[in-house]
Order: sequence, then structure tokens, then C-alpha cells
Amino acid sequence: MKTNLLAPSAVCLLLLSTLTVMSNATIAPALPGLAREFAGTASADLLVKMLLPIPALFVVIFAPILGWTADKFGRRKQLLISTMVFALSGAAGALLSNLEAIIISRAILGICVAGLMTAITALITDYFADQQRSQFMGLQQSFSNIGGIVFIVTAGYLANISARLPFYIYAAALLLVPLVFFAIKDVARTNDASVPGMPENPKAEDKNKDSARWKWALAGCALVLFCHLIVFYILPTQIPFFMVDIGITDASKSGLAMGAGTLAAAITGISFGKLVAKIQNYGVALIGFIAMAIGMLVLSQAVSFGLVIVGCALMGVCMGLVMPNFMVTGLALVPSGKRGLASGVLTSSIFIGQFFSPLISSALIAILTYSHFYLLTAGFTALLAVASAAMLKTQAA
Repeated sequence: MKTNLLAPSAVCLLLLSTLTVMSNATIAPALPGLAREFAGTASADLLVKMLLPIPALFVVIFAPILGWTADKFGRRKQLLISTMVFALSGAAGALLSNLEAIIISRAILGICVAGLMTAITALITDYFADQQRSQFMGLQQSFSNIGGIVFIVTAGYLANISARLPFYIYAAALLLVPLVFFAIKDVARTNDASVPGMPENPKAEDKNKDSARWKWALAGCALVLFCHLIVFYILPTQIPFFMVDIGITDASKSGLAMGAGTLAAAITGISFGKLVAKIQNYGVALIGFIAMAIGMLVLSQAVSFGLVIVGCALMGVCMGLVMPNFMVTGLALVPSGKRGLASGVLTSSIFIGQFFSPLISSALIAILTYSHFYLLTAGFTALLAVASAAMLKTQAA
């Protein structure tokens, strides 16, 4: 079995990858309107703000479990169920009459995102190998970022009409159900190197049989992804407030700054496969984190909109390179029968980083100025560049 980048199954996985971004981004423009609609509800401000982090919290809880189910019962079944329930639970927010019910629907949505992400990532490692796998992971990252831009812009227009309309965007996932049904096939997971995504040589398989080795390698990749998201999520959670602090009060400009980061991530994601073939995964990690460190240095000195754009774009370069790099590496190091579980662990580390990022950054900013905070983060990211590159270099030896 050979899968190419234009096969229906590959296209299906790319389109499904855009759904994972929808879990948070889609209703963000609707939050002020929802706060006004439920103003008479007790604790409305808190409950409305909880609508965004609730899916991420349930991804963290359920990703390892659904990674195991993807290994046990098959990726295709999980994708079908997750996609259908994702559409229904997401769109339910347009019709539910109270905030508590909407929060429950958002929790179910998060469970579906966990099911989608773990099955998609496991299938990528099943279908693709070597440079082709890296190239596809880069494309997946690009599709996710492009999807984020499209959905949040569309939601912004709909939210101007009604705060409930953006919820209907989730229903678009139903259009992908027939494609999943016909295009996605489970691959028999054996040690046969002729199967796409399997270890490419006996030595690789011998390494994978050493459970201590692959578990530590997976833990290392998960830790790097966690640290990466801690830093990267400064972009959506702190940059708008930072821009106000330096005198840029136009809300549309903060959107453009975040868009610059997302666009840079999409562009660099496309080139990820070629880069990793030329400079290896440790070289990509080094370049990615150095780009983010430079971005933090730029932001520490930023007093104009142009410098903020440059800093955010450099952060996006890191996202486009680091995310697929450590997902590919983490999954390539585990036995074929554990890829769903490994995908769940890596997915959880990403969302844990998203969850803790605003807590850590807000606490530090309260103590430091924005400039000193960005300098501190630049130093941390530079250390992360060296440590992560060294870790990958050691694994390759």
C-alpha cells in the first residue's frame, strides 16, 4: 500500500485537520455578544469566558484514552464518530437556551477534538514514511493555520449579525463524513517495512522494542511541545494587551498581528519537509526556537506596529517548524502498535501548554514589565533551542 500527498485519504486528513482549530477560534468573536445575551445569568461573565478553555481541558483529559482506543478499535471508526459528534455538539450552541448546557456541549466538543487529533496523527504515521511523512506533517500544520484564519474571519462577520450564528460553522464538519467513510482505510500495523509508516529498517524496529528508550524519547518530545506552547500562546493571550500598553488601541491591528503569526506558521509549515531533509530534525528545532527567541527580543523593544508584526511573524515561523517536527519525531520513535497512544500523549502536552500559558505569562507580567518579560522569555527559548536540538541529535545517534 502506497499513499501519495494527493490521494483522497491524504486530502481527507488535511481537511479534518482544519476542524481541530475550530474548537476554540470559531466562537471567539461571539463572546462579547454572548456576555450581553446572558447578562442576567448568575456568574455569566465567568461562564462565558469558560467557553473557550473548556474544550482544551477535555482534550487534555481524553487524548491519551482516545489514543489507546484508536490503537485498539481502529482509526477510521474513531474519525467517523468524532466528526459526526463534533458537528452536532459544536452547532448545538446556537440552539441551547442556557450557558450551562452550552458549556456541556463544549466539553463534548473537546472530547471529539481529542478523538480527531489522535486518530489523524496516527493515520499519518501509518500512511507515510520518511521525508514524505515530514512533508505531510508540514502541510497539516499549514492547513490547520489557514483553517484558523478562514474560520475566525467568517465567525467575525457572523457574530456581527448574531452571537449564535458562529456556532453553525461547526456543522460544516458533516460534509466531511462521506469523505471519511469512503477515503479512510485502516492499515494493518505490522513490523513489515513495506507498509507505509512502519520502521524503515530492522535497526529502527530494534530500537522501538526497547520500551524504556521509546518512552523516554516520547516524554522528551512531549515536554518540548509543552514548553513551546507555553511560549507560543503568548501570541493570542498577551499580544493584544501588550499593544494597548504601547499605545496601539485599534483592535483590528491586534488581529492583524495574530494573523501575521498564523500566516508565517502556514508558510513555514509547507517548507518543513524539505528543511528536515536538508538539516535533519535537530537543525529544524534549532532554527525554529532561535526564530522565536529573536521574535521575543524584537517584541521587548517594540514601540511600533511594524515591530510587533515582525515579532509575531517570527513566533509563527517557530510554530510552523517545531510543531510538525516533534510530532513526527515522537511518533517515529514508538512501536507501530502504540502510535495512537503516543499521539494522545503529544496532543495532551500541546493543550496543557495552551491551558497553562496565560496563567504563567500573566503572573510574570504582573511582576515584570512587558519588555523584561519578553527578554526573559527570549532567554528561555534560546535555552530550549539548544536543549531540544541536543536531545534530537542524541536520539539520531
